[in-house]
Amino acid sequence: MVFRSFFIVMMLLLGSQTACASDKALHDSPISAIGYFQEEGLSPLALPQVTQRFNQGQFTHAKRQFLTFGINHHATWVRLSLYNPSQQHIRKRLVAAQTWVESVDVYLVQQQLLQQWHTGDAQPADKHLVPTVGYAFDMDIPPGNSEIFIRGQSLDPLTMPIELMDVDQSRSEWMKIHVAIGVVYGILLVLVGFNILLYATLKHSVALYYALYIGCFIIMNFGYEGFGFSWLYPNSPQFQNYSTLFFMVLHGASGLVFVSHYLQISAKKSPLRRLLQIYIIAGILGGAISVALQLHILMAWIAFSFISLTTLIMIAVALLNFTRSIDARYLLLAVSCSMFGLLASALSVWGIIPYSFYGFHGAEFGVVCEAVILAVVVAFRLRNIEQERITAQYMATHDPLTRLNNRRAFEINATSYLQQTENLNKSVSFIMMDIDYFKAINDSYGHHVGDQALYHIANLLSRLHRKGDIVARWGGEEMAMLLPNTELAQAYSYAEQLRQALQDSPLLSEELHINITASFGVSSCINHGQHDTLSDLYKTADKWLYYAKNQGRNRVEPAHD
Repeated sequence: MVFRSFFIVMMLLLGSQTACASDKALHDSPISAIGYFQEEGLSPLALPQVTQRFNQGQFTHAKRQFLTFGINHHATWVRLSLYNPSQQHIRKRLVAAQTWVESVDVYLVQQQLLQQWHTGDAQPADKHLVPTVGYAFDMDIPPGNSEIFIRGQSLDPLTMPIELMDVDQSRSEWMKIHVAIGVVYGILLVLVGFNILLYATLKHSVALYYALYIGCFIIMNFGYEGFGFSWLYPNSPQFQNYSTLFFMVLHGASGLVFVSHYLQISAKKSPLRRLLQIYIIAGILGGAISVALQLHILMAWIAFSFISLTTLIMIAVALLNFTRSIDARYLLLAVSCSMFGLLASALSVWGIIPYSFYGFHGAEFGVVCEAVILAVVVAFRLRNIEQERITAQYMATHDPLTRLNNRRAFEINATSYLQQTENLNKSVSFIMMDIDYFKAINDSYGHHVGDQALYHIANLLSRLHRKGDIVARWGGEEMAMLLPNTELAQAYSYAEQLRQALQDSPLLSEELHINITASFGVSSCINHGQHDTLSDLYKTADKWLYYAKNQGRNRVEPAHD
């Protein structure tokens, strides 16, 4: 799922005062040592008090530059001991805290205060906020020994990825970071658009719920990474603080809704369905109340707990349905990718593996893998559903043996043609065809040969039918044809052509040589668009069909007075 959620859960499990690692050793920068301590009282300490405490050794040494302290409303002070061996000031850029930290105060000191900065997402966004990177500060490091003091305070996890680099180097690194994040967003947006298109064309709700699931992640991550605060609502810090948390809840809720429909749990009246509904409603309601009452810490706990538990629920649901549905296996694979990404993020935070951008943002790349897998599965599933729908529609309108239109489809298509304005006041003809002695074929050779005879005749009609003609198996051994823009004489000639072709095309079955003939009745009229036109044509053609059979069969009889 989302690395922020898993990130904070790991912080809570490990304790609120864990200092973790970066892959950059201290000797790679002007930083010679890092120390930190947390304020204990309710009143913030002044810089002289902080300096005195560090000088008295009342702090913890950090061996690495990436620091994280979990959720704790107490502020944390960090001291960076610097050494500039040159005789000139050197221009450096400091990354002091992640984008969600409420208060970030930075002081550059060399015997006296040289520079200071105050920022954080509890106040309007400023130039120090760099989306996906954190809060950055440009400063001139004086020759010799100096110190940077950083005070960080946050109701969200206090994360301080300390980094001091050249300005040009930072531009290059940040460009790579933003390109990578842009690729992630691009892939996810394409998947959202693809699934919305699937829903618009196929009307399958699972595609819409999947688009909602990924869409909530994008919105949440967009705010979490600082893009929303920096670009869209820089003067709304309160909205920044609560919107990301609330969209974490919505992301988890939409994920469960998607899973419910994906595994068809929502279609079953089961206890699991009821429990999921209660869980989703409780999460959204709890989040809404926390936002309304502006209870930030409670909202953070609800958001982190909800989305983390949601991940476990999705895995549990997939495992419960693992043997019943192949869809559950794909779901488990997809969610596992997300979980491995979360694990990479957590291990990077803990310092168990070297800290890197890709490791720290592993959950986001895991979500991309999850999204791609689920998108492919959903697409194939919807394709199969659509294919089944098309097949069912075809079977509802076609005769399964001859593959011709059935009577229902014939009447729908013929009526539609007759009522179209451009077809009014034009000649139209109708042919009824009946296989001669069809019962005798069934009785003599068996019904399977009778079926072969019907299929044989259907192939002949399909091969000889003209463009625009509507052909159907009317029922039993009868076939019907509507001939647009055809007068009686033309229809008679065409029917005679069919009769002769059938007579000259005996059925070959199991070394049998079976001659088949048919009788035809033909009717015609000028189409005036009346509702009984088709019925009148059929009745007239059927009348003359039976006249042809009474006259000895294997003949065509056109309607005449």
